[in-house]
Order: sequence, then structure tokens, then C-alpha cells
Amino acid sequence: MESFIRECSELKDSKGGGLRFLVCNLFNLTDHFHGRGLYRSIFLSIMEGEQSLRRYSPEVMVQDPNLKAAVAGLPPIILFHGTADYSIPPDASKSFVEALQRVGVKAESIMYEGRTHTDVFLQDPMRGGQDDMFDDIVAAIHANDPETLAKDAVAPPRKRLVPEFMLKMVRAVSPF
Repeated sequence: MESFIRECSELKDSKGGGLRFLVCNLFNLTDHFHGRGLYRSIFLSIMEGEQSLRRYSPEVMVQDPNLKAAVAGLPPIILFHGTADYSIPPDASKSFVEALQRVGVKAESIMYEGRTHTDVFLQDPMRGGQDDMFDDIVAAIHANDPETLAKDAVAPPRKRLVPEFMLKMVRAVSPF
């Protein structure tokens, strides 16, 4: 918890915050992981037992009344999630956003229709051209800078980094 409070304070003091990858509520995801082959007993062993899930579940932590002051210091949060993500169900992001909003944090989720866990941050950027998540992240970062937003609007398309057949192969074999 001390780490959570420290990080919240650091984010409050920073101007831009930062991008973080979160697993929202491990209590709710344990059965999901079990059904995907990460058996409950193994998962709980990795996590040092069920009692530790609270410590690693931001959705649970933000609702702890003892952390109210730290939670109040959180910057606005945007969660990006693919609707075809079978690693972490999209409802996990929606639930976390609702929990954040209930405790007064400005939060939203942006869903990418038909995108998997890795499409939005791996395959799509490597594909080049239009990348919705990249555009959404840049728009959020530059939201208060009209001059930079104007430059972003006329930026050249991103270049393809790998052939399409490789991206399709990655999607076919990725466990995420």
C-alpha cells in the first residue's frame, strides 16, 4: 500500500502523469485465468496466495477508505481495451473505470471493436497507417496544446514495420 500511495503522490505532482498497464481486479479474474489454462492453484501460488490479490488489484485498492487521500490525488485515467481481448475481458476495464468514478476519479475507457489484447499495442502499430489507439493516446497527451494537435493532424502516415502475413501469424499463435 505504501507503494500505491507513493505512486499516487508522484502522479499528482507530475504534469503529464504516465501510461501504466493495469490488471484491474484479480479477485474477479482468477476464475477467468483458470478457464484459460492458468489454473487457480498455480496462479495463487505465483501471486503468493489469495490474501495478496488485494495488494495487486487497483480496482479493489481505490475503494479502500484508508487510501482516500491517495486516491484523491490520482490524475485523470484512460483505459484502452480491445473488445476481442480474451486475456483480460473488456468488462474488467469497464468495472475499474466505474470503481474509479465512484470514488471521484476522472476516468474513462476506450474500447477498440474486434481488437485483441496485443492488436492495440503491438500488431496495429507495426501495421503502419491509421492506428486508432495511437491517435487516441496522442490526442489525450496533447489535449491542452492546440498548436501540437494541429501538427498531429497533418503528420504523415506511420510506416509499416513488418509484412501483413507476419502480423496475421502473430495473432494466430499469440496466447494473449
